[in-house]
Amino acid sequence: MAEPKEAPLSKTEFASAFADLQPAILAEWSQVEAAALAGTDGDLERVVSLIAEKTAHTKALIRRQLEELHRVLSAPPRPRPSSGQRARRGEALPDSVDAMLHDLEERAAHLLRDLRGNMLSDARGKVQENVLFSLIIAVGFGFIVGVLFTGWGRGK
Repeated sequence: MAEPKEAPLSKTEFASAFADLQPAILAEWSQVEAAALAGTDGDLERVVSLIAEKTAHTKALIRRQLEELHRVLSAPPRPRPSSGQRARRGEALPDSVDAMLHDLEERAAHLLRDLRGNMLSDARGKVQENVLFSLIIAVGFGFIVGVLFTGWGRGK
């Protein structure tokens, strides 16, 4: 089930929350000076332009990050559910640390299998595209390993 899409941050919402957002903005983008940020007077477009000028980020990315900062700072703190309560997605919370670790291990193993499968197929494709280069690399690696195990001039 998809989460409901948040409405974009309006200029008036941003201007009213600007005083609360200033410390978070300065912490997120250390390149921005406090005086320059205060000089924008809480205008969303001026803040976005200032941050884009000081960083290598796009204005769209900065706008999304500002919306996220606003959402995080304006959201009321959620109480942590106890182990007897149910999670929001309808699944039971683990009763012990062992159960939580087991769940994390399963998820990590699944991600690792996916990553290995994708990397292996990508590597096979690159080797097939560049057969001569791959052969030269393999011979060079074999030579280096041989020198390491036998020594460069021990037999002389």
